[in-house]
Amino acid sequence: MDAYMFEQFQKFITKYEKKYSSIKEYLARFEVFRRNIMQTLQENNSYTTGVTKFSDLTLQEFKRTYLNLNYDAMAMANFDPYYVKETNAAPASWDWRSKGLVSAVKNQGSCGSCWAFSAMANLEGLYFKGRGRMEILAEQMLVDCDPYNHGCNGGFMEYSFTWLKENGGVMRQSDYPYTARKGSCQSNPSKFIDMKITGFTKLGSSSSSMYSYVDEGQIKEFLYETGPLAVVLNADPLQSYVNGILDKSSSQCPITGMNHAVTMVGYGNENGKDYWIVKNSWGANWGENGYFRIRRGTSCCGINYYITSAKVSF
Repeated sequence: MDAYMFEQFQKFITKYEKKYSSIKEYLARFEVFRRNIMQTLQENNSYTTGVTKFSDLTLQEFKRTYLNLNYDAMAMANFDPYYVKETNAAPASWDWRSKGLVSAVKNQGSCGSCWAFSAMANLEGLYFKGRGRMEILAEQMLVDCDPYNHGCNGGFMEYSFTWLKENGGVMRQSDYPYTARKGSCQSNPSKFIDMKITGFTKLGSSSSSMYSYVDEGQIKEFLYETGPLAVVLNADPLQSYVNGILDKSSSQCPITGMNHAVTMVGYGNENGKDYWIVKNSWGANWGENGYFRIRRGTSCCGINYYITSAKVSF
């Protein structure tokens, strides 16, 4: 088994261009890799797990580096609750990617900025819906400038929308490139796109409870009415996710562990199993070309506990 694992580790290093500083680190990472893969082999999942770009990280390292949502901020938030306009208007399946509202998958790198990518993906969809064309927006602007969040050390989407409203606008990625580290703020009003952020809304009631779930039928309608949505979940299982429909029980993936911001872009059904289509920010060489699917209708990993979108004007 160790010979097989070593061969897989060599393939992993080549595929993901991993570099280690010493033989000691190399051996330590091999041991972490071996344990992670052995763990996946012992699991009985209905989706595919295995070697990913994160297989040489312990779960604690993975969470510390990539899962930096400051979810506790939700308890202090003020918001304008959204209620769906018409029930049963949404079709049986939907994918905003096919309508042009979703930009190419991006990569946050070793920076805990998932919150910024979730916020900007939502805004990109709203811009396309309002203007009929895509503008690729600048996550780095939030990482550097947003005083309500913490750059690469975590944040929350609704604070981003609040700051963007106060700031007066948002820039394109081409004018403010992503560096995966916090730098000095370079916000330039002369470079703002022709869209104003006026606030944000969350689906559901005005309850400030951190763990108040939203009916997933309502989320379906909200997604269809609004466009790509900023959502959160417990992303611990995504470290070993390869493809398929992520499906975990509440005990395997508790809502109290919600730690990652992503973008819900569609939904569908495969072999009788309903799922959400979710855009991640870990590059196209992870998951299903940068996306993952997750079970719909079972509160899987807390996917239905925080559903939000910016409000904009043109």
